[in-house]
Formats: sequence, C-alpha cells, structure tokens
Amino acid sequence: MVYQSGIHGRLAVLLASLLAAPAALATLPTDGVYSVAEIRRRIENRDCSGAIERLKEGLAKNEAEVALMGGSMYEHGVCVKRDWQRAIPLYARATEGGQPEGAERLAAGFADPANGPDAAAAIWWAWRGRGFNLSECGVDGKAPADPERLVAEMGKWQATRLAYCVYVAGVMSTISAEMRYPDLALGFSIGGDVSLRFYPATPRFELQQTGSQEYELIGYFAVDRLRDRKRKAVTGGFEKVVGEVADRALRRYPHPKGIPEEALIQTTYTFYIR
Repeated sequence: MVYQSGIHGRLAVLLASLLAAPAALATLPTDGVYSVAEIRRRIENRDCSGAIERLKEGLAKNEAEVALMGGSMYEHGVCVKRDWQRAIPLYARATEGGQPEGAERLAAGFADPANGPDAAAAIWWAWRGRGFNLSECGVDGKAPADPERLVAEMGKWQATRLAYCVYVAGVMSTISAEMRYPDLALGFSIGGDVSLRFYPATPRFELQQTGSQEYELIGYFAVDRLRDRKRKAVTGGFEKVVGEVADRALRRYPHPKGIPEEALIQTTYTFYIR
C-alpha cells in the first residue's frame, strides 16, 4: 500500500539530505545513482506508485544507492508509511554495498529518542561511519569488533558516559550522513575543507573553512564564468553547508547533563571531486 499523506513536508527533508551531491563526488555516476535520480523525479511528480516500483527494481539489482534511498523513504515516511524497522535492513544493505551513509543513518536513527533509542546499536554503527572516533566510546579505546563485547563493556559505563557517547554518536553521524556539496561550488568545480570544533557540553560548534581547490572544468567557458570561480559565494559555501547540517543535528537530540566542560571533538570535512 502506498501512503501519500504528509508527503510535501517530508519530501523536503528527504530530497535535501539524501539526493543532493555528496561531499565526495564521483565523476562517473553508477547505475544506482541513475536509479535514485529516477525515483526522485517520480516523487517530485507525486508519482508514489512509480517511485515504489523503481525502488523495488533497484533493490532487486542490489544497487546500494537505492537501498540507501529506500531506507530514507521509510525513515521519513515518503511515499510509504514511516517505519524505522523497515529502514534498518535497507540502511544495512547500503552499508554492505559501500555506502557509509547507511551506517551513519543507522547510528543517527538508533540514537534518536523517536526510535527508542538503542544505545548499543547507535554506538556500534557510529564506529562504522565516518564521523565518529572517540576512544572513550569504544572497547579498549578502539572501534568495537564484536557487538556482544561492546554491550558487555557498556554495562560497566557510568550513566553520564553512556549518555555522552550516544549523544555524540547521533550528532556526528547525522552531520556526516547529511553533508552535501554546495550547489554553486559544484557548478564551478570547486572543492574545499572545513574544520569543525564541537563542544558537546555547551553545546556549540566552531567552524572555519581552511582551504579551497579548483578542479578542471570540462568544456568551453566564457571568461566571466572563469572569473566567477573566485567569488566568495562560490568558494565560501562549504562553511555554510556544514553549519546548517550541524544546527539540524543539535536540534534532533536532547542534550544530556554531566558532559565534562573540557570535552572537545575536532574533525575536518573535505569536499572534493574524484
């Protein structure tokens, strides 16, 4: 059965966070990318039956990008009834197919009170994404290799430590999963780096763009277009994108008490065209 109620509000969430260009942009799209684009087109045209049909075709072909798309559709309730339990195996398939966003969306979802939360699952999947590397939230200071060992280790943690790890897993995984290439920078083939400092006790972020890079433009371009590559609106859009995603991540999770004031998480997000 296809559900269309509430599609307009959820559509904005889905298309903005999943279907824009990822931070690392491949020059040769895969079949799965084309399938996702077709699913998006059908959703935008209010053709939920067609979107579901194309989703099933992509899943039958084991297209990891389509599995990621399907997970997000079930998580947000776009063209289907919202069902986190059905999103889980799709995100897992996407992860197995080489889509790290799948692990990050699992971590973010399991950390979300709307879905439970499941502390062990949130931390387990966060370690398998790209935005989480906290020794105090692992096993012997490292990424857990065995879920049962992780659960046993977590049983020894104080409540404040557990809450801190789940909170950071959710926030940082949401940021990594939803990070997308700025449209202007993509159009001008510009890359960049953004340094992020997260103070979870406050909570607040400090952002700084630390560099930009020009990639080769394909084809013929007017001199004015080449000059426009230097504009701040083009080269400086990376910090804005990171800030918007970080703000959404903070709003998603309740802030736990007891986080040490000196707690600091630092990372750098690199946008590039490979």
